[in-house]
Amino acid sequence: KVLGNGLPKWYLGFSNSLTYKNWDLAVSMRGAFKFQIINCARMFYENRSRQDWNRLKSAYDKVFGKAVLSPSCSEEFNSYYVENGDYWKIDNITLGYKFGNICKYIKSLRIYGSVNNALTITGYKGVDPEVSTSGLNPGYDNRDQYPHIRSFTVGDRKSVV
Repeated sequence: KVLGNGLPKWYLGFSNSLTYKNWDLAVSMRGAFKFQIINCARMFYENRSRQDWNRLKSAYDKVFGKAVLSPSCSEEFNSYYVENGDYWKIDNITLGYKFGNICKYIKSLRIYGSVNNALTITGYKGVDPEVSTSGLNPGYDNRDQYPHIRSFTVGDRKSVV
């Protein structure tokens, strides 16, 4: 039975740059909507059939509010592990300030700060809703995926005479 679609119906992106006097701000955002993800990590780590595995506390939650999933069917594909994959990401925010004519040798100087992977808004319970949409398994969140990191950068750019 078909339980969802791993390919997003819509992609949306937005980039904008604003300048006010000597300040500048650049923001880049994107998202994907109307698709589902099979949460393989939950399917594996909520498996109660093996006592020696490290399990999530949610392995003992009632499925759809009715009963706890039996140990014999914990690691099988079922609708319980199909989740809404909609997400909106703010990929980059950069804020800068430009100084003019600092001294005899420096014509201009721009100081800036930047954050990459600033924010992800989603209802998905996995590590990251941005899973592969290509190949033979679109919408499948493999449990061996590393999370995307948030990084901060501070720097300058100068024009020398």
